[in-house]
Amino acid sequence: MNYAIVVALGLLLAGCTAPLRGMRELPAAHVNITPPPDQAAVVFMRGKAGGSISTSLFDLREPPDQFIGILVYESRLLYLTTPGRTRFMVVGQSASFMDADLVGGKTYYVGVVLGGLGEETFELRPLRAGDLQQREARRCAETCAWLANTEKSQEWVRYQWSSIQRKKARYLPQWERRTNRPALLATDGR
Repeated sequence: MNYAIVVALGLLLAGCTAPLRGMRELPAAHVNITPPPDQAAVVFMRGKAGGSISTSLFDLREPPDQFIGILVYESRLLYLTTPGRTRFMVVGQSASFMDADLVGGKTYYVGVVLGGLGEETFELRPLRAGDLQQREARRCAETCAWLANTEKSQEWVRYQWSSIQRKKARYLPQWERRTNRPALLATDGR
C-alpha cells in the first residue's frame, strides 16, 4: 500500500513539471520585453494550438545553430539577439522556418501556430500590429506563461541534436522553394 502511494505521488509530481519540458516559468514582473539599443527582442508566443506537443526554437544566424528554448501549450519566450538578418526554426514533428530582419532597440512578436499538415507540425508567423489585436494574440499576451531555459532544457537539446539537425536538413530545402515564405520585417518592430 505504501509503495502504491509513493508511486502515485511520484507520478503526480512528475505530471506537474513534465509539461514545461525542462523549462522554468518566470513571473511576468521579471520579464522586460524592451531591449537595449544594441539588441533586438523577439517574443515567441504559443497559444492553445497543438495540445501537449512541445516545440523547440532555434536561431540559425551562424553555425552552430543557437537554441532559443522550448515552448509548450499556452507559453511564451523572450529572446534577445543581435540586430540584423537571421532565420528562425521551429522543430516539432517536422521543422519550419521564418526569415527576420531585426532592428536594435525594437521588440518583435512571432506566433508559433499549427501548420497545414495537422497537429504535429508548427509554423512561425510574424505578428504585425493588427495581428496583435486579434483575440488569440491578446489572450496569450495576457495569460500565457513566460518560460526560460534551465540546465535540463539545455541537456535535452544536446541529447536531441542529431534528430533536430536531420529535420533541418530534410525540411529546409522544401521551405526555401516556397514562394510565400514568412518573414519578420524590420518595420514590424515596436
